[in-house]
Amino acid sequence: MVDPARTGAPVPREAPGRHERPVLSARNPRLVELRRLSGRRSARADAGRFVIDGPRLVTEALTAGIVLVALVELLDAAGVPVHLVAPDVFAGVASTEAPQPAIAVATPPAWRLEDVLRTDALLVLVDVADPGNAGTLVRVAEAAGIGGVVACGRGVEWWNPKVVRAAAGSLFRVPVAEAPDAAALLDQLAAGGTATLATVLDDAVPYTAVDLVGPVAIVLGSEAHGLAPEVAARATHRIHIPMLGAVESLNVAMAGAVCAFELARRRRG
Repeated sequence: MVDPARTGAPVPREAPGRHERPVLSARNPRLVELRRLSGRRSARADAGRFVIDGPRLVTEALTAGIVLVALVELLDAAGVPVHLVAPDVFAGVASTEAPQPAIAVATPPAWRLEDVLRTDALLVLVDVADPGNAGTLVRVAEAAGIGGVVACGRGVEWWNPKVVRAAAGSLFRVPVAEAPDAAALLDQLAAGGTATLATVLDDAVPYTAVDLVGPVAIVLGSEAHGLAPEVAARATHRIHIPMLGAVESLNVAMAGAVCAFELARRRRG
């Protein structure tokens, strides 16, 4: 979908051709479905599709080979269906208050949990509820060479539009999965030879002091409460990031970035 007023695309008055299309009304079934996909997790789950906001992310998704229905003028040359929408109607279907002039609908990559767990570097997010943090951690994973990210417990849905935006394209390339039970997942990883590093505040060693040779999973807890004691107790190591000054802890995305790039630094060395 594209907003012609913001992209310079023509608003046709006659039968549509390659560059002339009718402007869809607010009641068009495509837009009704788009509103449902933008706003409801159950709708995304039922349809097996999710929403991508903005020309740059739409282009990255197309490059990654996962876009099925793209609604943006710049993809017309790629043979992807494009539809024009009036500005006020466009604002009504977008998931942001100031939407970019393009929205696409795509099918999520089909990554299985067992495949994601085979990587030798993993982020495990336990009850991480903020979409911005979850998406940022996927972006961190790609930047630091982490092979996959798993969400456990009451975490966010990967294909929430806010997660997609925060990941800035990394969600199309980094394998992600969900696991209902964090403690069981840590036991499974340990049984397979993966060292699990639980990030906690107390009774822990500095993150720079642990051995990072071999498969490693960095385990991060919720924004409000961190890791539950029963989950942290399952980990191979309990680690913390030493703080200077009166700061008690870091935002979960920042903590994940610090640990992930320490792992990347060690492996480069």
